[in-house]
Amino acid sequence: MLEKNNNFDINENETQSSEDEVCETSSILYKIIQEEYKIKKDIRRLGVIVGIPTICISVIGYIWSFVYVFLTTNVAGMTFDEAVNFSQNPAMQQILQIIVSCLMFLLPFSIAAKCAGIRIDQTVLFGKAKKGTFIPFLFFGIGFCSFANIAISYAEVIFESFGIDYEVDFGDNPSGVFGFLLSSIATAIVPALVEEFACRGIVLSLLKKHGEGFAIISSSIIFGIMHGNFEQIPFAIMVGLILGYIYVKTNSIWPCIAVHCANNAISVIFTYLQNVMSVNMQNVLYIVYLVISLILAVFGVLMFTKNKDNSFNIEAKEDIVTQKEKYIYFFTSWAVIIFVVINFLKAFSYFVI
Repeated sequence: MLEKNNNFDINENETQSSEDEVCETSSILYKIIQEEYKIKKDIRRLGVIVGIPTICISVIGYIWSFVYVFLTTNVAGMTFDEAVNFSQNPAMQQILQIIVSCLMFLLPFSIAAKCAGIRIDQTVLFGKAKKGTFIPFLFFGIGFCSFANIAISYAEVIFESFGIDYEVDFGDNPSGVFGFLLSSIATAIVPALVEEFACRGIVLSLLKKHGEGFAIISSSIIFGIMHGNFEQIPFAIMVGLILGYIYVKTNSIWPCIAVHCANNAISVIFTYLQNVMSVNMQNVLYIVYLVISLILAVFGVLMFTKNKDNSFNIEAKEDIVTQKEKYIYFFTSWAVIIFVVINFLKAFSYFVI
Protein backbone atom coordinates (compact mmCIF):
# COMPACT_ATOMS: atom_id res chain seq x y z
CA MET A 1 0.00 0.00 0.00
CA LEU A 2 1.29 3.39 -0.93
CA GLU A 3 1.30 6.06 1.83
CA LYS A 4 0.40 9.71 1.09
CA ASN A 5 3.29 12.23 1.44
CA ASN A 6 2.17 15.21 3.63
CA ASN A 7 5.55 17.03 3.67
CA PHE A 8 4.48 19.42 0.92
CA ASP A 9 1.37 20.45 2.86
CA ILE A 10 3.41 21.03 6.02
CA ASN A 11 5.96 23.15 4.19
CA GLU A 12 3.19 25.12 2.52
CA ASN A 13 1.60 25.87 5.92
CA GLU A 14 4.94 26.95 7.38
CA THR A 15 5.56 29.28 4.44
CA GLN A 16 2.12 30.83 4.81
CA SER A 17 2.70 31.30 8.56
CA SER A 18 6.04 33.01 7.93
CA GLU A 19 4.48 35.33 5.39
CA ASP A 20 1.74 36.24 7.87
CA GLU A 21 4.33 37.00 10.54
CA VAL A 22 6.29 39.20 8.13
CA CYS A 23 3.11 41.07 7.16
CA GLU A 24 2.16 41.52 10.80
CA THR A 25 5.65 42.78 11.68
CA SER A 26 5.63 45.16 8.73
CA SER A 27 2.21 46.44 9.78
CA ILE A 28 3.45 47.07 13.32
CA LEU A 29 6.57 48.86 12.09
CA TYR A 30 4.46 50.97 9.74
CA LYS A 31 2.16 51.98 12.60
CA ILE A 32 5.17 52.86 14.77
CA ILE A 33 6.68 55.00 12.01
CA GLN A 34 3.33 56.68 11.41
CA GLU A 35 2.86 57.37 15.12
CA GLU A 36 6.40 58.73 15.44
CA TYR A 37 5.84 60.98 12.43
CA LYS A 38 2.53 62.17 13.87
CA ILE A 39 4.12 63.10 17.22
CA LYS A 40 7.06 64.78 15.52
CA LYS A 41 4.74 66.77 13.27
CA ASP A 42 2.57 67.84 16.22
CA ILE A 43 5.57 68.99 18.27
CA ARG A 44 6.85 70.96 15.29
CA ARG A 45 3.39 72.49 14.89
CA LEU A 46 3.35 73.47 18.56
CA GLY A 47 6.79 74.99 18.09
CA VAL A 48 5.34 77.27 15.40
CA ILE A 49 2.29 78.12 17.52
CA VAL A 50 4.55 79.03 20.45
CA GLY A 51 7.34 80.56 18.39
CA ILE A 52 5.34 83.08 16.35
CA PRO A 53 3.87 85.01 19.32
CA THR A 54 7.25 84.97 21.09
CA ILE A 55 8.78 86.49 17.96
CA CYS A 56 6.01 89.08 18.06
CA ILE A 57 7.01 89.90 21.65
CA SER A 58 10.53 90.68 20.49
CA VAL A 59 9.31 92.65 17.47
CA ILE A 60 6.89 94.72 19.57
CA GLY A 61 9.71 95.49 21.97
CA TYR A 62 11.86 96.77 19.10
CA ILE A 63 9.24 98.77 17.20
CA TRP A 64 7.43 100.21 20.24
CA SER A 65 9.67 103.30 20.33
CA PHE A 66 8.78 104.08 16.69
CA VAL A 67 5.09 103.57 17.39
CA TYR A 68 5.32 105.82 20.45
CA VAL A 69 7.05 108.61 18.50
CA PHE A 70 4.48 108.36 15.71
CA LEU A 71 1.52 108.52 18.11
CA THR A 72 2.87 111.38 20.21
CA THR A 73 4.05 113.53 17.30
CA ASN A 74 1.30 112.84 14.74
CA VAL A 75 -1.70 112.16 16.97
CA ALA A 76 -0.96 114.05 20.19
CA GLY A 77 0.75 116.91 18.37
CA MET A 78 3.97 116.89 20.42
CA THR A 79 7.38 117.80 19.08
CA PHE A 80 10.02 115.07 19.00
CA ASP A 81 11.85 116.57 22.01
CA GLU A 82 8.61 116.84 23.98
CA ALA A 83 7.79 113.20 23.22
CA VAL A 84 11.23 112.05 24.38
CA ASN A 85 11.06 114.10 27.59
CA PHE A 86 7.53 112.85 28.24
CA SER A 87 8.63 109.21 27.90
CA GLN A 88 11.55 109.75 30.28
CA ASN A 89 9.25 110.75 33.12
CA PRO A 90 9.43 107.86 35.66
CA ALA A 91 5.65 107.72 36.14
CA MET A 92 5.06 107.76 32.40
CA GLN A 93 7.62 104.98 31.97
CA GLN A 94 5.60 102.77 34.30
CA ILE A 95 2.36 103.52 32.45
CA LEU A 96 4.01 102.75 29.11
CA GLN A 97 5.39 99.53 30.58
CA ILE A 98 1.87 98.45 31.52
CA ILE A 99 0.62 99.15 28.00
CA VAL A 100 3.57 97.41 26.33
CA SER A 101 3.31 94.35 28.62
CA CYS A 102 -0.34 93.86 27.70
CA LEU A 103 0.39 94.31 23.99
CA MET A 104 3.39 91.98 24.07
CA PHE A 105 1.77 89.05 25.86
CA LEU A 106 -2.02 89.17 25.59
CA LEU A 107 -2.44 90.10 21.94
CA PRO A 108 0.06 87.77 20.16
CA PHE A 109 -0.76 84.66 22.17
CA SER A 110 -4.51 85.22 21.93
CA ILE A 111 -4.27 85.65 18.14
CA ALA A 112 -2.00 82.60 17.81
CA ALA A 113 -4.43 80.49 19.83
CA LYS A 114 -7.32 81.69 17.68
CA CYS A 115 -5.49 80.97 14.41
CA ALA A 116 -4.54 77.50 15.67
CA GLY A 117 -8.15 76.73 16.54
CA ILE A 118 -7.41 76.61 20.26
CA ARG A 119 -10.01 77.79 22.74
CA ILE A 120 -8.32 79.78 25.49
CA ASP A 121 -11.01 78.98 28.05
CA GLN A 122 -10.35 75.27 27.48
CA THR A 123 -6.56 75.57 27.35
CA VAL A 124 -5.67 77.92 30.19
CA LEU A 125 -6.53 76.51 33.62
CA PHE A 126 -8.48 79.42 35.11
CA GLY A 127 -10.28 77.29 37.70
CA LYS A 128 -9.59 76.98 41.40
CA ALA A 129 -6.47 75.17 42.53
CA LYS A 130 -6.79 71.57 43.68
CA LYS A 131 -7.94 71.32 47.26
CA GLY A 132 -5.10 71.75 49.72
CA THR A 133 -2.52 72.93 47.15
CA PHE A 134 -2.80 76.72 46.83
CA ILE A 135 -1.25 77.81 50.16
CA PRO A 136 1.45 75.08 50.31
CA PHE A 137 2.70 75.84 46.81
CA LEU A 138 2.38 79.58 47.36
CA PHE A 139 4.74 79.29 50.35
CA PHE A 140 7.04 76.87 48.54
CA GLY A 141 7.12 79.04 45.40
CA ILE A 142 7.95 82.24 47.30
CA GLY A 143 10.77 80.47 49.13
CA PHE A 144 12.18 78.98 45.93
CA CYS A 145 12.07 82.32 44.09
CA SER A 146 13.79 84.09 46.97
CA PHE A 147 16.83 81.87 46.75
CA ALA A 148 16.75 81.76 42.96
CA ASN A 149 17.38 85.51 43.07
CA ILE A 150 20.93 84.60 44.05
CA ALA A 151 21.40 83.45 40.44
CA ILE A 152 21.29 87.08 39.33
CA SER A 153 23.96 88.02 41.85
CA TYR A 154 26.23 85.21 40.70
CA ALA A 155 25.66 86.16 37.06
CA GLU A 156 26.80 89.71 37.83
CA VAL A 157 29.85 88.42 39.72
CA ILE A 158 30.82 86.17 36.79
CA PHE A 159 30.60 89.03 34.32
CA GLU A 160 32.53 91.35 36.61
CA SER A 161 35.29 88.74 37.05
CA PHE A 162 35.88 89.01 33.28
CA GLY A 163 35.86 92.80 33.48
CA ILE A 164 32.42 93.04 31.88
CA ASP A 165 29.96 95.63 33.15
CA TYR A 166 26.77 93.85 32.14
CA GLU A 167 24.05 95.95 33.72
CA VAL A 168 20.54 96.30 32.36
CA ASP A 169 18.95 99.71 32.83
CA PHE A 170 15.31 99.25 33.82
CA GLY A 171 14.72 102.99 34.19
CA ASP A 172 13.92 105.13 37.20
CA ASN A 173 11.03 104.56 39.57
CA PRO A 174 8.55 107.34 40.37
CA SER A 175 8.73 108.68 43.91
CA GLY A 176 6.11 108.87 46.65
CA VAL A 177 3.23 106.63 47.59
CA PHE A 178 1.62 107.03 44.17
CA GLY A 179 4.90 106.12 42.52
CA PHE A 180 5.22 103.01 44.67
CA LEU A 181 1.68 101.90 43.79
CA LEU A 182 2.25 102.57 40.10
CA SER A 183 5.52 100.63 40.13
CA SER A 184 3.82 97.75 41.94
CA ILE A 185 1.14 97.58 39.25
CA ALA A 186 3.64 97.86 36.39
CA THR A 187 6.28 95.52 37.81
CA ALA A 188 4.39 93.05 40.00
CA ILE A 189 0.71 92.77 39.13
CA VAL A 190 0.52 93.22 35.35
CA PRO A 191 3.59 91.10 34.44
CA ALA A 192 2.40 88.31 36.73
CA LEU A 193 -0.98 88.25 34.99
CA VAL A 194 0.10 88.53 31.36
CA GLU A 195 3.32 86.48 31.54
CA GLU A 196 1.66 83.60 33.37
CA PHE A 197 -1.21 83.68 30.89
CA ALA A 198 1.28 83.36 28.02
CA CYS A 199 4.01 81.07 29.40
CA ARG A 200 2.10 78.76 31.72
CA GLY A 201 -1.46 79.18 30.48
CA ILE A 202 -0.76 78.87 26.75
CA VAL A 203 2.75 77.46 26.21
CA LEU A 204 2.87 74.87 28.99
CA SER A 205 -0.75 73.82 28.52
CA LEU A 206 -0.19 73.15 24.81
CA LEU A 207 2.97 71.11 25.41
CA LYS A 208 1.63 69.13 28.37
CA LYS A 209 0.07 66.42 26.22
CA HIS A 210 3.59 65.32 25.31
CA GLY A 211 4.62 64.97 28.94
CA GLU A 212 4.51 67.22 31.99
CA GLY A 213 8.28 67.22 32.40
CA PHE A 214 8.82 68.15 28.76
CA ALA A 215 6.21 70.93 29.03
CA ILE A 216 7.65 72.37 32.27
CA ILE A 217 11.26 72.44 31.04
CA SER A 218 10.46 73.72 27.54
CA SER A 219 8.15 76.50 28.75
CA SER A 220 10.69 77.59 31.38
CA ILE A 221 13.43 77.87 28.75
CA ILE A 222 11.11 79.95 26.54
CA PHE A 223 10.23 82.08 29.58
CA GLY A 224 13.90 82.64 30.42
CA ILE A 225 15.09 83.47 26.91
CA MET A 226 12.12 85.79 26.52
CA HIS A 227 13.75 88.23 28.99
CA GLY A 228 16.48 88.93 26.42
CA ASN A 229 19.42 89.57 28.75
CA PHE A 230 21.96 87.35 30.48
CA GLU A 231 21.34 89.02 33.83
CA GLN A 232 17.78 87.70 34.05
CA ILE A 233 17.80 84.57 31.86
CA PRO A 234 19.26 82.16 34.50
CA PHE A 235 16.88 83.41 37.18
CA ALA A 236 13.85 83.37 34.86
CA ILE A 237 14.54 79.79 33.77
CA MET A 238 14.79 78.66 37.41
CA VAL A 239 11.60 80.49 38.36
CA GLY A 240 9.91 79.17 35.21
CA LEU A 241 10.64 75.62 36.34
CA ILE A 242 8.98 76.07 39.73
CA LEU A 243 6.04 78.04 38.29
CA GLY A 244 5.48 75.34 35.69
CA TYR A 245 5.64 72.68 38.39
CA ILE A 246 3.13 74.61 40.50
CA TYR A 247 0.82 74.97 37.48
CA VAL A 248 0.88 71.23 36.87
CA LYS A 249 0.44 70.22 40.51
CA THR A 250 -2.31 72.71 41.40
CA ASN A 251 -4.09 72.50 38.04
CA SER A 252 -4.61 76.26 38.15
CA ILE A 253 -2.89 79.40 36.92
CA TRP A 254 -3.75 81.47 40.01
CA PRO A 255 -1.06 80.08 42.36
CA CYS A 256 1.51 80.82 39.64
CA ILE A 257 0.25 84.39 39.34
CA ALA A 258 0.37 84.79 43.13
CA VAL A 259 3.98 83.53 43.39
CA HIS A 260 5.10 85.61 40.39
CA CYS A 261 3.42 88.72 41.79
CA ALA A 262 4.88 88.20 45.29
CA ASN A 263 8.41 87.76 43.91
CA ASN A 264 8.22 90.92 41.81
CA ALA A 265 6.57 92.86 44.64
CA ILE A 266 9.49 92.06 46.95
CA SER A 267 11.83 93.44 44.30
CA VAL A 268 9.81 96.67 44.14
CA ILE A 269 9.80 97.00 47.94
CA PHE A 270 13.58 96.61 48.22
CA THR A 271 14.08 99.08 45.38
CA TYR A 272 12.16 101.75 47.29
CA LEU A 273 13.86 100.87 50.58
CA GLN A 274 17.15 101.99 49.04
CA ASN A 275 15.95 105.57 49.41
CA VAL A 276 15.05 105.35 53.10
CA MET A 277 17.66 103.12 54.78
CA SER A 278 21.35 102.36 54.76
CA VAL A 279 22.97 99.56 52.79
CA ASN A 280 23.78 97.65 56.00
CA MET A 281 20.17 97.85 57.11
CA GLN A 282 19.01 96.67 53.69
CA ASN A 283 21.35 93.67 53.90
CA VAL A 284 20.06 92.76 57.35
CA LEU A 285 16.48 93.06 56.16
CA TYR A 286 17.24 90.94 53.11
CA ILE A 287 18.74 88.19 55.28
CA VAL A 288 15.63 88.27 57.45
CA TYR A 289 13.52 87.98 54.32
CA LEU A 290 15.52 84.96 53.14
CA VAL A 291 15.10 83.25 56.51
CA ILE A 292 11.35 83.86 56.47
CA SER A 293 11.18 82.59 52.88
CA LEU A 294 13.02 79.41 53.85
CA ILE A 295 10.64 78.83 56.75
CA LEU A 296 7.65 79.39 54.46
CA ALA A 297 9.07 76.93 51.90
CA VAL A 298 9.58 74.22 54.53
CA PHE A 299 6.16 74.90 56.01
CA GLY A 300 4.61 74.64 52.53
CA VAL A 301 6.24 71.25 51.93
CA LEU A 302 5.03 69.98 55.30
CA MET A 303 1.49 71.19 54.60
CA PHE A 304 1.42 69.45 51.22
CA THR A 305 2.85 66.15 52.44
CA LYS A 306 0.48 66.10 55.41
CA ASN A 307 -2.05 64.54 53.06
CA LYS A 308 -0.70 61.08 52.18
CA ASP A 309 -2.54 61.17 48.85
CA ASN A 310 -0.41 64.10 47.67
CA SER A 311 2.73 63.40 45.68
CA PHE A 312 5.51 65.61 44.32
CA ASN A 313 5.89 63.33 41.29
CA ILE A 314 4.90 64.52 37.85
CA GLU A 315 3.28 62.41 35.15
CA ALA A 316 5.72 60.52 32.96
CA LYS A 317 4.66 60.38 29.32
CA GLU A 318 5.83 57.12 27.78
CA ASP A 319 5.67 56.93 24.00
CA ILE A 320 7.81 55.92 21.05
CA VAL A 321 9.50 59.35 20.84
CA THR A 322 12.22 59.88 23.44
CA GLN A 323 12.44 62.97 25.63
CA LYS A 324 15.61 64.06 23.84
CA GLU A 325 13.87 63.85 20.47
CA LYS A 326 10.95 65.91 21.75
CA TYR A 327 13.27 68.74 22.77
CA ILE A 328 15.06 68.53 19.41
CA TYR A 329 11.80 68.64 17.45
CA PHE A 330 10.48 71.59 19.46
CA PHE A 331 13.58 73.76 19.65
CA THR A 332 14.50 73.19 15.99
CA SER A 333 11.13 74.48 14.84
CA TRP A 334 11.82 77.47 12.56
CA ALA A 335 9.75 79.87 14.70
CA VAL A 336 11.48 78.87 17.94
CA ILE A 337 14.92 79.18 16.28
CA ILE A 338 14.14 82.72 15.11
CA PHE A 339 12.88 83.63 18.60
CA VAL A 340 16.05 82.29 20.24
CA VAL A 341 18.36 84.05 17.76
CA ILE A 342 16.59 87.41 18.18
CA ASN A 343 16.78 87.31 21.96
CA PHE A 344 20.39 86.13 22.11
CA LEU A 345 21.38 88.90 19.74
CA LYS A 346 19.55 91.28 22.03
CA ALA A 347 21.35 89.83 25.06
CA PHE A 348 24.76 90.15 23.40
CA SER A 349 23.97 93.74 22.39
CA TYR A 350 24.37 94.77 26.06
CA PHE A 351 28.09 94.04 25.71
CA VAL A 352 28.55 96.62 22.96
CA ILE A 353 26.04 99.33 23.84
